[in-house]
Amino acid sequence: MTKKFCKVCNKEIDPLRVKLGYKTTCVDHSTAEKYTGIVAAGSKNDFEVHVIKDLEVAKKLVQLSNIY
Repeated sequence: MTKKFCKVCNKEIDPLRVKLGYKTTCVDHSTAEKYTGIVAAGSKNDFEVHVIKDLEVAKKLVQLSNIY
């Protein structure tokens, strides 16, 4: 595999990061945002995972889930 280098700092990009498709910037200069996951239980054996892209919405959901 060919080594890839960050277009901002010229540091080598981790091969695992390149494998995931991030080929132009290192982690320090990435513009990708973190996602948050919320697990919702519909019943005893029914669970759903919701991916939340908006950090403010995720914070509000966590706040609402801590009602006790």
